[in-house]
Amino acid sequence: MITVIANLKGGTGKSTVTFNLAVWLRSRGIELTVIDLDPQRTLTDVAALRLEERVQPPIHVQSGSFSGVRLAGDADETLIDVGTADLDSFKRALKIADRVLIPVTPSQADVWSTQRFVQFLYKITEGSAPESIAFINRADINRAIPASDEAAAALTSLPGVRLVAQRLSDRTVFRNSFSEGLAVFELEPRSRGSVEFKALAEALFGQKSRAIHRRPQKERFPDTADVSNRIEAEAAADDQIAMQGVEYDLGEKIVATGEGRDKGKEIREKKKKHKTKQGKKAGKGEKHKYRKKEMKEIQARKGGKDKKDRKAKKGKKGKKGKKGKKAKKGS
Repeated sequence: MITVIANLKGGTGKSTVTFNLAVWLRSRGIELTVIDLDPQRTLTDVAALRLEERVQPPIHVQSGSFSGVRLAGDADETLIDVGTADLDSFKRALKIADRVLIPVTPSQADVWSTQRFVQFLYKITEGSAPESIAFINRADINRAIPASDEAAAALTSLPGVRLVAQRLSDRTVFRNSFSEGLAVFELEPRSRGSVEFKALAEALFGQKSRAIHRRPQKERFPDTADVSNRIEAEAAADDQIAMQGVEYDLGEKIVATGEGRDKGKEIREKKKKHKTKQGKKAGKGEKHKYRKKEMKEIQARKGGKDKKDRKAKKGKKGKKGKKGKKAKKGS
């Protein structure tokens, strides 16, 4: 099976993911071909570092343009890392792919880029696009931040794309392991990053996934007309509009609408209301404390005044009593 790790946007972690998947597959004894078609050659560099350090199993990477590499017919799996700097190799790799793995970082810009990439994929394959699988990469570690969930909601609504639930969080261990020529599960086997990556690898290349062999193109993919008709029919049906995250136009543009945007808005509104309620409760509490304190001060002042008044009255009464006694003596 040929898996191409791709996205139009740079910085989504394609090379890191490809390298870790390569080590994971090789450590399980799977015959593997790894190809680096990205002119930056990041994958080639990290594989060379691994060979230099004599880490087992070794990862051998072919690099260059598409015409300069060789696909091994006896390989169980083939991983291809691509970059848009070599657009010709990028396109040719997508055309031979059995599936495309799309890492998406949780930002609106990345969601838009993924939408454009899916459109691009359908266009260059003339509607016969391979299976497209997206996952959230570099997700926020803090679950209270809604960006990752919002991006996932938008990707779920993209036609022609399957979103896997497994995510890779933005953890330092991924950067550290890559710089040492090691997979994340080799550097820190018990880390959260290692657990996350293994779950993703199993979802993509587990026993069930590996049993899916490459099928003839006609059987696997609909033609352009079928794709266009299906999209138009979905857009026309009222009950499908709520579920449709994008309006698809193979010729010109993709416009974000529907559940992807609305769900994100709903999450933000709920969060805002919750904060407002919490703020009001806190405000009431502070107000109550202040009033209580103020009443105590008033009572204290009042009590002191009453005490002074009582003393003053008592003093007056005492003076009157003394005057009376003097008068009696005088008589």
